[in-house]
Amino acid sequence: MNRNEFLVCREYASIDLAFSLFNLRGMQEDTDEDEPDRKVLLGEGEKTSYERFEKYLREVLRITGEEEDVRVQLGMLAEEIEPALRELRRDNKARMEFFTALTDRLVAYEYVLNRCELKYSPEKRLDDFLKSNPEDAFLNRLIMYLTRDRDQRVFGTKLQSVIGEIPIQITKNKLFERIDGTFSLYLDSDETALNELIYMLRMAGLVAKTDEDTIEIYPLLKQTLKDFEETELMTMPEERYNLLRDEVFSLSGKLQFIMDYYCELQRCTNDLLSLCLVRKWLPGEDELFGEAEKGAVLSCLDKPDEESLVPLEGRIEAVSERLQRQMAQVEAPDMNGEEEEEYLDIATLARLLSNSMFADIDPLFVESKKVTKETIREKEDVFFEELAEAMKSSQKPVKKAIIAKVLEKLPPFLTSQNTIEEYVRTNLFGCRDKAEKCAVMAILIEMMED
Repeated sequence: MNRNEFLVCREYASIDLAFSLFNLRGMQEDTDEDEPDRKVLLGEGEKTSYERFEKYLREVLRITGEEEDVRVQLGMLAEEIEPALRELRRDNKARMEFFTALTDRLVAYEYVLNRCELKYSPEKRLDDFLKSNPEDAFLNRLIMYLTRDRDQRVFGTKLQSVIGEIPIQITKNKLFERIDGTFSLYLDSDETALNELIYMLRMAGLVAKTDEDTIEIYPLLKQTLKDFEETELMTMPEERYNLLRDEVFSLSGKLQFIMDYYCELQRCTNDLLSLCLVRKWLPGEDELFGEAEKGAVLSCLDKPDEESLVPLEGRIEAVSERLQRQMAQVEAPDMNGEEEEEYLDIATLARLLSNSMFADIDPLFVESKKVTKETIREKEDVFFEELAEAMKSSQKPVKKAIIAKVLEKLPPFLTSQNTIEEYVRTNLFGCRDKAEKCAVMAILIEMMED
């Protein structure tokens, strides 16, 4: 890229950093009347991560491009700050993966609790619900909901969501057969795609472990998980159900707040690292920031101030379009040493300034490997053992949730309207638990209305 194109990267990263830093500082200082204790969740881990980021940012802000020792300062940028920011990115990603695994566990718990919602209702209420939603009329409405979009991707997404809600009686071996059938579709393809599928299945199957030492740091998380896992879900009284429901749904909101916090922190880290990389390729005495951007960042560091962002309003959209156009045109040349270094930095910038905030940059490129039958067998052996253990150690309602959420991540195995209708009649209408049947029908009705 030429000098002007690197300046576009600098402008985008500078403006984005100012707004992201404003949001991040606001999350630290904000109060919410509905969730007055949510800031309690921002513990030592979050505080330490932010302090590390702020330390690196203040060091970068001291580099003006005008002092005599600027070369020494820029050397520090490459030798100290850039590696430190890469390490911070990795740490943020690890913590985000922990919270993602915890969120998936809560998704399974919510699945269980949703199906218990009508368990304590009078029999007449359940009968009245079923009378007002005749099976044939309900099925016709569901089929219309699934098929009204001609886009096959939309149809597939809707069908996966429906499959993920309908209770199903399926053996472990039959589940493994379906997973094996999906894995076989990846034969001779890039192994990265198969690894991404396995990652999603491990999360859905509660295979990804949530580090117990980390949970200890968050008392609000620990208590809810303890309460749920120590409850006999099949026989719990209504009072216990109400307690778990309130705890789990409240915790879901608190987890979302923490994850939003790490997203903002990672965005800030990506922007600052981008500025470090860009500076190497801007000749002359260019500043790391423009005057307005630097002023806004300084203001947000010291005290969140909306007024300081006013000069930047409306600029990010235009520069974003320019950035996307120029990144789309980047191609790997036949390179000498300097050209290779420049290309790797550009490729890194493309990831840092994309919407994939946690995308790997260390390493930037992974050697492409083709999926073989042996690859599939090896990965299946590991995953099936993990999934079998997760199902074995779970109570029956959680085991059903695991199966449903794993099936939801697989390509739809229902290929025609007839097979969909048969699946619904067998697994939903044939459900022997009337309360669960009504609860699932209510969930699907809400899905169709949305």
